[in-house]
Amino acid sequence: MSGFISILISSAHQKGVRLVLFLVTFGAMLALASWFIVEQVQQNMRQETARALTGYEQLRVNVLGTFDQMDARLVTAPCSPGFMDELRRIAFLPDGINELLYAPGGMAVCSVNSGLFTQPVDLGAAEVVTQGPHQMAFWLDRDLSFLRLEGLTASIAQRGSFALVVPTPPLPTTTPRWLEMELIVRASNGRWWHRGGQSGIYNESLEQARAGGFGLFNAAQFVMRCDSGGVHCLVGKARLPDLFALGMATIAVTLVVCAVLAAWLSQQAHGFIARHWSFETRFLRRLGPDTIECVYQPLLHLKRDRIPGCEVLARWRDIDGTLVSPDRFIPLIEKHGLTQRFTTLVADRAHKDLTQHLKPGQRVHVSFNIFPRDLQAEPLLTTFAPFLAPGGPFSLIFEIVETQEIQLETAQAEIERLRSAGVRIFIDDFGAGYSSMRNLAAVSVDGVKLDRSFAMAPNDSVLVRMLDHAIDMVSASDRIVVVEGVETQARLDALRANGKVDYVQGYLISRPLDIAGFIAFLSANGPKPTTRPRLVA
Repeated sequence: MSGFISILISSAHQKGVRLVLFLVTFGAMLALASWFIVEQVQQNMRQETARALTGYEQLRVNVLGTFDQMDARLVTAPCSPGFMDELRRIAFLPDGINELLYAPGGMAVCSVNSGLFTQPVDLGAAEVVTQGPHQMAFWLDRDLSFLRLEGLTASIAQRGSFALVVPTPPLPTTTPRWLEMELIVRASNGRWWHRGGQSGIYNESLEQARAGGFGLFNAAQFVMRCDSGGVHCLVGKARLPDLFALGMATIAVTLVVCAVLAAWLSQQAHGFIARHWSFETRFLRRLGPDTIECVYQPLLHLKRDRIPGCEVLARWRDIDGTLVSPDRFIPLIEKHGLTQRFTTLVADRAHKDLTQHLKPGQRVHVSFNIFPRDLQAEPLLTTFAPFLAPGGPFSLIFEIVETQEIQLETAQAEIERLRSAGVRIFIDDFGAGYSSMRNLAAVSVDGVKLDRSFAMAPNDSVLVRMLDHAIDMVSASDRIVVVEGVETQARLDALRANGKVDYVQGYLISRPLDIAGFIAFLSANGPKPTTRPRLVA
């Protein structure tokens, strides 16, 4: 999961993300369009089969109507002159049914056209027997020679004691050319007989039903519709290649529309993903005690050559597990007014780390960066109360960062309250941002940390020449001097030779360490246990 999220949040993969979004969206649009087309084809097929089945439904109505007439009007003795006369009248009705029989128990005794048979004709076992209120029996492809119709075959239907020859209406000839049909007669036991149209379609539809899917089998669609008695059924088949051949223009338009919609939708989706997974959004969403981690950069007392403590630096663990440096998220903290919350999270995490790992008798001074807007004694003392507990192992320092101008009108009073509570106050990043000699003179801070740009500048640069002047100015104000950004032995030797620098910090001394690494470093290079480090020159 983290690997997938890493791809979403990585700027290097955004082109790939856009492409994948387009392909997925285009595929989804194409699937939706295909489903819609399939449904439209299915609907057209259902309409065409229903229209083609109209003649067979009417035939069923005519057959049932004829049986009803025979039941109601044939009340005289079977096959008597009156019976036969009435039978001829019924056969004369305009329903297309002309040959009527009296056939009790499947034994034909007489018919309207042949009269009384010399001997009853056994019709044999019926192929189809329907159930329900209109129970009927059917003989399919029965030889009509016994009716003096040599060479002809037809279906015979029977209800009760009466039977009739069922005419077979032809399939419509006006069906679309992309639609093939097969007419079958189906029995309740699953047997069926081909009665017209393209043979084999019903078998294919049965295979499609067994295979599942959503109406497609062997690149074809199938529908089936039966008359209300479930005897005559029409099976329709539409082959997709035939449909494509007839609708190439429609397919081309569909592809273009799908591509345009997919491009727009994928752009919207990418915009949403970009907003949802932007660094700012995910930082604000996930900022909390589980994502804040602290590292500890040792501070070297230059004159004693010992490590009395560290500066606590915050890192934020991103959703993909990477640690993010403060230069990326500090502007967001200030932008969204989260400075107090962030400081509390850092203080809580650092106190937990240090109290769990400090060895008995080990003492350390700990400095935290404080935003100028948060320079208020009461909330700060509440947040850092665990570091100020009497008899505790900590000496607490606040470094006021120079991201905003210090409000001199109120800063001095707040600093005095903090100092009276045992907190030392430093000005951080002096020489950059909003720091100035005016601030140094206006507020009673304990020390000044010179911006790293001085110590990291090339030897022949203006900044290096200004470094000695900055040290002289701070030292003249009777403040502790801290120089950060020391990365070479030559720079360290020069600062040591200057004689006015109290503390140095930088990669030459140590990179920021995790808590275990810092405790080990402190044990090897710090003061002896039970000796409380003091921040004095």
